[in-house]
Amino acid sequence: MPRSVTVTYLWSADCPSHREGVARLRDAAERAGVPVVVEEREVTTDEEAGRLGFLGSPTYLLDGRDMAAPPDHPVARVDACRAYPQPGGRVGPLPHPDDLVAALLAAARDPED
Repeated sequence: MPRSVTVTYLWSADCPSHREGVARLRDAAERAGVPVVVEEREVTTDEEAGRLGFLGSPTYLLDGRDMAAPPDHPVARVDACRAYPQPGGRVGPLPHPDDLVAALLAAARDPED
C-alpha cells in the first residue's frame, strides 16, 4: 500500500469550484488507493496567499509541493481563481481527475523506489 499523503487544500471563497475540488480530491485518492490527510484552509488575505505559496483557488499542496505549479509562476492574489490544463488543450477550474490520481501516486511513492 502506498504511504499516506498530506494534502493542504488552499481555497478562496471568491472561486466557486472549491467545494467540488475537495470532492474530486477524495475521489482521486480512492481511485489511486492512496490514503490522504486533507487539511482545508481558506486563504483570506494577499499576505497569507504569499506566505502559503497560493497560486489561485484551489491550490493542492501534496506534502507541501504544488501538484501543478508552472515554472516561475507568481503567487496569486487571494481573489484569483486557478486554471488547470484539460485534455484537448482546454483549461478548467479544477485539475483533471487523471492528473490528480497521477500526482497522488507520485507523491505516495516510497523515496527508495
